[in-house]
Amino acid sequence: MRTMKALCFAEYGPPSVLALIDKAILEVSSGQVLVQVQASAVNPSDVKNVAGAFHASLPRVPGRDYVGTVVAGSDAWQGKEIWGSGPAFGVLQDFTHAQFVLVPIEGLSEKPSRLSVVQAATVGVPYLAAWSSLVDAAVIRRGETILITGVIEAVGRAATQTALGQFWDSAVVTLRDIK
Repeated sequence: MRTMKALCFAEYGPPSVLALIDKAILEVSSGQVLVQVQASAVNPSDVKNVAGAFHASLPRVPGRDYVGTVVAGSDAWQGKEIWGSGPAFGVLQDFTHAQFVLVPIEGLSEKPSRLSVVQAATVGVPYLAAWSSLVDAAVIRRGETILITGVIEAVGRAATQTALGQFWDSAVVTLRDIK
């Protein structure tokens, strides 16, 4: 049996309940690949998960966003750098705060070469939240004025970049220190 290191919690509580453990590397099934994790973000939802907010079954390896290299399960994907995120990752299944993860082939996406491993690992949850809020829910339109508070935090930065990305040709941005 091959093992890996994983950050795990067996009870809910503050981050101090997390422990680095040896865990069996799961066998790759049909339709999956084994990914060696290169970087994984720690999101507020990961901290809430450890605290018990999502009622994850225990013990659990948290983590939702990752970058890694496919090391088994698909000749077509072998050796490729991939990245991803998912709502059930780390809550309904063990995930990215480990050396290896199993990922469904249909969920694979190559990491953009212009992003470093660290940059790519931090994109998932913040950008999904920003896009969902601004584009899907608020349906922002050219010419509208929006106020984004907390631009120093990950979701605030992602929201600013998302808004600018939607209207990059005509956007004017003024940042003020709002207290």
